[in-house]
Amino acid sequence: MRFLSEIINKPVIDCEGNKIGKFKDFVASVSVTYPIVEAITIRTTAKNDINIPWEHVDSINKKIKLKIRLADIKEYKLKNRDILLADEVLDKQVVDLEGRKLKRINDLQFATTQNYYRLIGADISFKGILRRLGLEKIPKGLGIKLQDDNISWKDVDVLESNVSRLKLKVPEYKLKKLHPADIAEIVDQLSVNDSINILNSLDEEVAADALEEISPERQVTIFEEMESKKAADLLEEMSPDDAADLIGDLSNDRAQELLNLMDPEEAKDVEHLLKYPEDTAGGIMTTEFAVVSEELTASQILDKFKQIAKEVESIYYIYALSNSNDLAGVISLRELLLADPDTKLKDFMQKDMITVHVMEEEHEVAKKIAKYNLIALPVVDDENKIKGVVTIDDAIDIVLPTAWKKQVPRMFGR
Repeated sequence: MRFLSEIINKPVIDCEGNKIGKFKDFVASVSVTYPIVEAITIRTTAKNDINIPWEHVDSINKKIKLKIRLADIKEYKLKNRDILLADEVLDKQVVDLEGRKLKRINDLQFATTQNYYRLIGADISFKGILRRLGLEKIPKGLGIKLQDDNISWKDVDVLESNVSRLKLKVPEYKLKKLHPADIAEIVDQLSVNDSINILNSLDEEVAADALEEISPERQVTIFEEMESKKAADLLEEMSPDDAADLIGDLSNDRAQELLNLMDPEEAKDVEHLLKYPEDTAGGIMTTEFAVVSEELTASQILDKFKQIAKEVESIYYIYALSNSNDLAGVISLRELLLADPDTKLKDFMQKDMITVHVMEEEHEVAKKIAKYNLIALPVVDDENKIKGVVTIDDAIDIVLPTAWKKQVPRMFGR
């Protein structure tokens, strides 16, 4: 086994023993699972870089010996599936699904087979860093044993892109098993192109859940670059309040373009929320909530429950409307299940409710949710018409910084 760090800067000599330069890089073809080294790149004594075909390499030990003279070499021309390993792979980041984070490639591991060098793995360990610095023996001298940590190259995918050509081959079924917050943490650290590629590989519902966990700055960057129809589809899957926040941060032209591509009803909900200042109850509320007439019986509400659940992403409480469509009361699911089936909602609902006005300042809203231990808080207008609800995770968003928010379990998550 050989590591790239052990070869970089080794002197290169020709067939006559003359030093002609230093090793700089390997050129490898990624057209096979374990790439074969096709050429070496050297920095000549004249300070020029040339790619020498592998067939001219005699041996790699303390020095790299060539079979011919420099003047006789016909330079290797890079092909479409060739990459420069030191230049394009070292220090790049790949997704580690087990650790649910990004890892940096610190070194590259090779196997020598039939006079060829074949790339077999990426070293993501601290040992790899020390090896590159020439300090690998220090931990051993101190009695410290460092762990190996390698990714097999068969699990790495090379992209033909000028921005980022490297990513981990992530089976979609594995990525989907991650919590949206874990996907978001990964996406938050990738290049924009790779972030979009990962989101495009997911079901729209999973991608939308992940997007809601991504930092607002990264959301904007992704949606400014993402294909318009795909971006509009994801906005439709997001909670209206989160979609409104994102639309509000985009450039005016981009925001209008995406709204025009959205389903008219979904776009209408988002545009409605955009009318409220973002630091008010109206600006942070969601328009997805369960509401029924107070004249319905418990049995009738349960019969309608399947349809209600399809239209509302999460049901915390069920709100009751009077004949004039005023907010009249509220029940929890537990209260509904325990109620006599023939009893009308108006006879067992809670009429004394905690509400907030659409223009209530967001921190005051969060305080009410905390004070009364609520999972959701209804938002009403001057005429006591319910306009939306603020959920407990909206309150967490207000109170906690983004970095801390990611550490809070979403017990009532979407």
